[in-house]
Amino acid sequence: MSIGPEQLAAVGLLALVAHGLKGLTGFGPATLFVPVASLLFGQPTAVAASGVLDATSGAALTAADRSVRRVREGLLTGVFMAVGTVAGVVALTRVPEAVAAAALVLAVLAGLFSVVDAGRRGPVRESRPLDARDGAAGLLAGFVGGLTGVGGPPLVVHLQRVLTPHDLRAVVTRVLLVSAVVRVATFLAVGDDAQVADALLLAAVCLPPQLAGLLAGTRISRRTSPARLAAVNGAVVAVSVLLAALGALL
Repeated sequence: MSIGPEQLAAVGLLALVAHGLKGLTGFGPATLFVPVASLLFGQPTAVAASGVLDATSGAALTAADRSVRRVREGLLTGVFMAVGTVAGVVALTRVPEAVAAAALVLAVLAGLFSVVDAGRRGPVRESRPLDARDGAAGLLAGFVGGLTGVGGPPLVVHLQRVLTPHDLRAVVTRVLLVSAVVRVATFLAVGDDAQVADALLLAAVCLPPQLAGLLAGTRISRRTSPARLAAVNGAVVAVSVLLAALGALL
């Protein structure tokens, strides 16, 4: 498709807002970015562009945070998630658009559930070692992420029940970075050439506002109460559900 300057400006603003919220609350930007970008450019292009942005933000967070670089937990989960991601991207290139759109709605609803579940249960006080059960959760999250671009919520729903918030952040950052790289590589291998070109263009346009959003959101988060952050999370997920549902109906 032909992408005009107005659409590029819109997706740049979207990246600024989505990654500003990432810096502010830690919540995955794909939950907002993919539903909106899917309405503008189609779901395959949105998922691929989001993969590039997830990879760059994950790499930046890994480089900036020593605790993320040191973490050794989650290797098996990451391997399973990589396998699931490949299967999800291949499915995205083959299933009907309506099926992919419906899956996106369910993935965003999983994000809503993760927010509600975390508030209801409270944080885990002591992490347990990850095992094959967590690998199965990674496989499912990878498939959902490859198909919809929103793989974080299914993984977080499970891992926030077995890891402390500190360990959860470190493991999820590393695992989602691997998944994002695999998603982009698989899309380059099996995706439509025109969609790949559009996705790379969108990602290039989004990189500067992505960085600006992450920095601004992180600064604001230092002056924001936990209750306010939780309210922002809930509002973002609610809007994302509506946008994903709209995309499924169109």
